Amino acid sequence: MKQIKILKEVKVLDFTRLLPGPLGTHFLSEMGAEVTKVESPKRLDSTRFYQPKMGENSVLFHVMNSTKESLLIDYESSEGKKLMHQKIKETDVLIEQFRPGAMASFGLSFEDVKKINPKIVYISITGYGQTGALKDKAGHDLNYVALSGLLDLNKDERGKPVIPGFQIADIAGGSYMLLAACTSGLLAQQREQKAQYIDLSLLDAVIPLGTVPHGIEQGGISYKELPILSGGLMNYNVYECKDSQWIVFAPLEPKFWNNFCDMVQKPEWKATNEVELIQGVCKKEDLEQLFGQKTRDEWVAMAQNYDICLSPVLSQREVLQYQHVTDREVFKSISVGNETIQTFSNPFKVYSDED
Repeated sequence: MKQIKILKEVKVLDFTRLLPGPLGTHFLSEMGAEVTKVESPKRLDSTRFYQPKMGENSVLFHVMNSTKESLLIDYESSEGKKLMHQKIKETDVLIEQFRPGAMASFGLSFEDVKKINPKIVYISITGYGQTGALKDKAGHDLNYVALSGLLDLNKDERGKPVIPGFQIADIAGGSYMLLAACTSGLLAQQREQKAQYIDLSLLDAVIPLGTVPHGIEQGGISYKELPILSGGLMNYNVYECKDSQWIVFAPLEPKFWNNFCDMVQKPEWKATNEVELIQGVCKKEDLEQLFGQKTRDEWVAMAQNYDICLSPVLSQREVLQYQHVTDREVFKSISVGNETIQTFSNPFKVYSDED
């Protein structure tokens, strides 16, 4: 088996900015696509100006865009339009991330583009989609997470919604969903031999992240009364260790829980079935006291030879050096001037049989 670049020779024009589109098109480039990032001098990608900077642009900008070709062009000028039209003729996929109607005002709507390239796959990424009451509204990740019902599930002890420390809708609803949109569009274009238009809404795409709460609520039970995967179970929780570091402990099934009982020599805590385990064979306070007796890394080392669903809570710096992550080559080094930074490799590996 050999790893392959499944989108090799696919040409992509990338009009996206900020996070959802640029990270998604970075992954497309990692899959082998030839991605050209298109910016107008009138509307540069604002992530260029974020802190911290490396050279003229932010580190974040380099992380998401260094694997692409860059085309700075006033595509609204007559000269720029000619060049843009030529580029479109040679392109397989065009991806844009403006509000509905913006590309039409530049003369680059789907209807405009498919006249130039009748086989184009055209993807529009927006917060709310091309239709609906909110289609023209502005929004960011936090807006979409709020409207999806997810933020309501993430509250502190006072009931105040807690802002996640990462971008859920932008990445799960945008960047990753873009990979599916692009590959699906190319497949449909190949089958039908005509242009394809894809309307990708971050809000639509992030709502299914609440599948478990949705399913429980549809059964007539409030998820807040049964938060089985949100801290309500003693065997699916986060525990503080002796060194004030944290571990995740998630043995939902009796076989994993009973392995843990063997490890800590607590045979009286063993469970015979899921119901018994969910009802609680010991108290959460018992586990809090137990995990507080060793450091995080001591627990990780102790669990090395036991199948118990125990993991350390890693910092961003620790993730870069984590053995499994390096084994999988999740990160790759890129050069920016005289410096080196880490960006992301393809999030899934594609293999083909050797010839």
